[in-house]
Amino acid sequence: MVGWNVLFLGLGAALIFIDWKSWIQPRAPFTEVRQPTRFVPGVGLLNEPGAEVRWTNRVDFWAAQRANRWGFLDREPPTPEQAAQTCHIAIIGDSYVEAREVPVADKFQVRLEELAARALPELNISTSAYGRRATGQINQLPFYAEYARRLRPKLVVLVFVRNDFMDNHRLFKGIMMGWDPDQAPYVVAEKTAAGAITLRPPDLAWRMLPISSGPLEGDFPALRWLRRKMGRVPGAGLAFDHRSRLVIELLAQDPRHQSVIEASLSRGSKSSWVSSPMPLFEEAIEFTAFALDEFQRRVAADGASLWLLLTSTLSGPLRVVVEDLAEARGIPVVSQHDYLVRQGRKARDGRFPYDSHWTPTGHQWVAETLLERLRQRPEVCGVSGA
Repeated sequence: MVGWNVLFLGLGAALIFIDWKSWIQPRAPFTEVRQPTRFVPGVGLLNEPGAEVRWTNRVDFWAAQRANRWGFLDREPPTPEQAAQTCHIAIIGDSYVEAREVPVADKFQVRLEELAARALPELNISTSAYGRRATGQINQLPFYAEYARRLRPKLVVLVFVRNDFMDNHRLFKGIMMGWDPDQAPYVVAEKTAAGAITLRPPDLAWRMLPISSGPLEGDFPALRWLRRKMGRVPGAGLAFDHRSRLVIELLAQDPRHQSVIEASLSRGSKSSWVSSPMPLFEEAIEFTAFALDEFQRRVAADGASLWLLLTSTLSGPLRVVVEDLAEARGIPVVSQHDYLVRQGRKARDGRFPYDSHWTPTGHQWVAETLLERLRQRPEVCGVSGA
């Protein structure tokens, strides 16, 4: 019986290989990713300006595009003089804005310009996008300060996805990415002894944590529980694997992080983002709130408006937390999920089958979501409503 099982497994593997060689591989323009990066002081890791970025999951997409002069995967930014002649919108976010999976022409900021030119020509919309994978709003503050504000946008849109809370917390980020939270490649938030939140600039000497690839030493029930618990939190289980458990073990031995990790591990199985949140969750929310405050302060000082685009990746209690943070600050929320429901569409139809990011159709729907709100709020462009 075992022999037959082995034979069938071998035949199955051979068929998969043959299918790959005969159908997928000849249609793939490339098989390896290419992502040249540079470290920008005060900002962190960005794409190398002018370099070609190749991105594929080897199933859904093979996309190649060049970074613009600022290191973002968008068109070349206009001059400040050109932007001043339009209602310029700056869009800031993570991989959903960077959108390595689709050509620039299919990205939602480009689609939004095209839609607005036809439907709302009186607004004279232009756009620019500042996206970088594996970042949250804390890490994205320099995207506005160093780049977007040069164009004096009239509207800044922050694109919020389900993993942003954890991206805004340097310990969570270290757990997911394997970075040293005390030598991170982006701006991070931290608390002083008095409990105040401050920003630490990106570290040129950023590094990955020295973890082995062997079995986890001293695995104990609390670690196993945290892995299961994070696996049920939207966005947390995506990268929470064996390496992440090793990172937790290492950080738990560091006096700078030991207390918050141990307190989180001991909180119990009833912990969630809303009900009895563990300290790591509480701090992630605090840091996110701080980032929103900073964006709001900086954008308002420049005379622009700030919107929060909630993607359909947010649902349930996590969405409620974001909405509460926005409402407390008077930040208008634009919901992709609500727009899709009104249109009778399903979010999964705008995502790649084997990747959570948007297809060209998904980008079109995001552009339509923003267009609908611009139709309702033309005053952000200095145009009176009907």
